Amino acid sequence: MKKYTICILLIFSISFCQANRADKYLSLGLIALQTDSEARAIEYYGKAYELAYHDQDVYSQAEALLHLGMCTYGSGITQGMEYAMRAMELYKQFEITDPYIAQEGRSKCLQLISTIQSRQGNHREAIALSKEAINGFPNGNDSTGTLVLIYRSLGNAYEALQIKDSAEYFHRLALKENIKSKFITYLPGSYLSVAKIEINKGNKIEGIILLDSAFQISLRSFNKQATVLVLIEKANWEIKFNSDYAKAETFYKEALTISQNFSDKFFTIKTLDKLINLKENLKQFDEALAYEKQQIKVKEQMASYEKEKAIESLQMQFNVSEKDRKLHLIEQENEIIKLTNILLWGGIAIIIAIAIAVIQFLRKINNRNKQLLQTKEALMHAIEEQKQLKESQLQNDLEHKESQLSALALQMLRKNELLQELNEKLEQQSQPEARQLINRELNREKEWDDFNLYFEGLNKNFFNRLKEAFPEITPNDLRICALIKMNMSIKEMAAIMNISADSVKTARYRLRKKLQLNTEDNLTEFLMKL
Repeated sequence: MKKYTICILLIFSISFCQANRADKYLSLGLIALQTDSEARAIEYYGKAYELAYHDQDVYSQAEALLHLGMCTYGSGITQGMEYAMRAMELYKQFEITDPYIAQEGRSKCLQLISTIQSRQGNHREAIALSKEAINGFPNGNDSTGTLVLIYRSLGNAYEALQIKDSAEYFHRLALKENIKSKFITYLPGSYLSVAKIEINKGNKIEGIILLDSAFQISLRSFNKQATVLVLIEKANWEIKFNSDYAKAETFYKEALTISQNFSDKFFTIKTLDKLINLKENLKQFDEALAYEKQQIKVKEQMASYEKEKAIESLQMQFNVSEKDRKLHLIEQENEIIKLTNILLWGGIAIIIAIAIAVIQFLRKINNRNKQLLQTKEALMHAIEEQKQLKESQLQNDLEHKESQLSALALQMLRKNELLQELNEKLEQQSQPEARQLINRELNREKEWDDFNLYFEGLNKNFFNRLKEAFPEITPNDLRICALIKMNMSIKEMAAIMNISADSVKTARYRLRKKLQLNTEDNLTEFLMKL
């Protein structure tokens, strides 16, 4: 089972790297791992790391360490965890130059650590790590097949915790991602997981369709371990839905024949266990006993094989660790030499630079300070004069505009009073033509244009603000507002606008309504603040 799990957990992404010496051994390690040659895989990945180190290929170093962790965690959890952490540190170096590689590499390491936690029975910790690993593939874009592994790992963890809804969700998600990514190595297992879900629900047709798909893909991909697992599940399906024990026995025996060629005897033991249960249910105890004896023999072989394999694996791990230790020692020595040289030359350069700087500083400090002080005083004096001149100019402009506006208003007032008086006398003398001429003069718009020009010069955008805030306001209302802002009396306003005082009051009343003022609000104060 361990070998099958390692193959499922395999994470690789070396296609986008430039070809180098390490790539060859990374590929050979992958083939060895998939063919159940764990010790050979450790040897290849160790060689890949050594070459990548000499070539200063940080990415291949990280990949080699990650795969060494996958190969070793089964026989040494601490060793596997150490390799994962070291690989993560190397991936971290890409955070600035290539953030995508850094994020993806971190996710692959997290998934390996999640697998190790799950192997120890820490399923909840494994779930948290796998969910964090998903962040390495934003928008679900994955060219490495890692997302499939993450989803399957989550499905298995939830299944172990008997959280069926979540387990089903992630197994189905793994199948969907697997179909999209077209990683055929993992596809039979994904189909098989979803098929078991359908079978447990009693969905006969859906279950057999998924099992047939898994079976055909396992044959095309030469994934014989997956083929054995599918045959076992097809036999279970025949028993559950058709009670066809003969056909089930045929599937079990076919699975047994294939599994006997595996170095990993887990599949043979699993198949024999199914045959023993089948024969016992059929009360064929002689055959059940024969299968049981065969199973005991296989278990003995498996124990001997695992022992030899563990020794071989440990020896290979020791060799890789020794090479790794020597590389670290060389690296430390090189770093010490490099640091010593840097400190030596750096110290000399600093001493020379300080000496030159001190000499130059002592020569120029007095003159520079004097020049700086004189320049600062002259600048402050010029700024003060400019400020006073600007303030004086602004004050003069304001006073000039105010005087012009007052003069214009007074002129309009005097002229209108004079014309009004003359109009009344002419009315008594019955001279209508002269009165019409006077009335036209009283209603001339040019004077109001001049008035508006001077008023806007003192009160920027006053009219625009009123019109934007109160669209219903009329030009006549704007004139009333301007005169009120100039603090003119009702009598003066009446004379300038050539209307009666009562008309001014009425205009003010209507203006208050348009400005939406309450009874207690002061119109003059409102316009003064505007």
